Amino acid sequence: MIFYVFLDGVGITDYDPKTNPFSRFAKGFLAPVGGVSKSDIDLPINPREIHYLKTDAHMGVPGLPQSATGQTALWTGVPGPKVLGRHVSGFPTITLRKIIAKYSLIKVLSEHGILCDFLNCFSPPYLKHVEEKPKLVSASTLVQLASGRPLKNFEDLREERGLYMDLTHEIMGTLGIDMLKEGDPLLERRDPYLLGTKCFDRFSHYQLSLYEYFITDKVGHAMDWEKAEKVIQNLESFFKGLLTTIDPTKDLLIVSSDHGNMEDLSQKNHTENPAATILYGKDADRFAENIHSLADIVPEIYKTFGLEEALYNTHTNEFLMETN
Repeated sequence: MIFYVFLDGVGITDYDPKTNPFSRFAKGFLAPVGGVSKSDIDLPINPREIHYLKTDAHMGVPGLPQSATGQTALWTGVPGPKVLGRHVSGFPTITLRKIIAKYSLIKVLSEHGILCDFLNCFSPPYLKHVEEKPKLVSASTLVQLASGRPLKNFEDLREERGLYMDLTHEIMGTLGIDMLKEGDPLLERRDPYLLGTKCFDRFSHYQLSLYEYFITDKVGHAMDWEKAEKVIQNLESFFKGLLTTIDPTKDLLIVSSDHGNMEDLSQKNHTENPAATILYGKDADRFAENIHSLADIVPEIYKTFGLEEALYNTHTNEFLMETN
């Protein structure tokens, strides 16, 4: 199984506890993102077996990398900035939506008999928003919708068929979601470590699972050190749980980001730093050798399933010609 975790707005750079919360707060899985040596971190596995890659988010286009183009590259293999000639923030443009509709990783894998899914579970208000304003939705939402699979809802969350956006459910109590009454089990805090220990078993029927965590980007824009510490602690607990149960002879953990941001809280914008990509498990060495930009992750996933020649090279080149 491939467990693919997306952390929005996490660049990888040198050690600097004055500006980088990963340098200051991370003690385990995410510490090398902040320039901490792998020999100085505490993990249930040998840290030397984990790859931490500085991944090109520019893809040949100058300017600050942005979410819509970067995420399109991460989940289709098509370099969004190169196609458009610019970086695009926020919601995908018409061209990016066309790319996602045709080359969504989940869509392509599903069409070729690979069982996969987007694990994020959404509230009724958001699901209503997707229905009413389909042009104002994120790239990840479009990646799932392109596959024909429905977005997961709160019933899926209750039945443990997915994960919530903050892992712990703490944010849920602040959103004013009126359909949740006091005492609802969904409002109870989840332990991110225990969640992590259950994921490879709970989602073992999938050959690939995708999970998006975007709070990192929001913390970066807010320049909020207190929230950064909490987010890092929760994420490191979650990853520690994953690493205690992963079978590296069968499973692969991919952690990726679309651009830098939270690694520099001295300013509120995205950064020029390379995006962080972290790999551990089956085929991690091959992935690490071949991943240079955000657009390189999907082709490596296709190689894992023996689909790269038939799907990625021909179709992407054809689509790039169509959009130029």
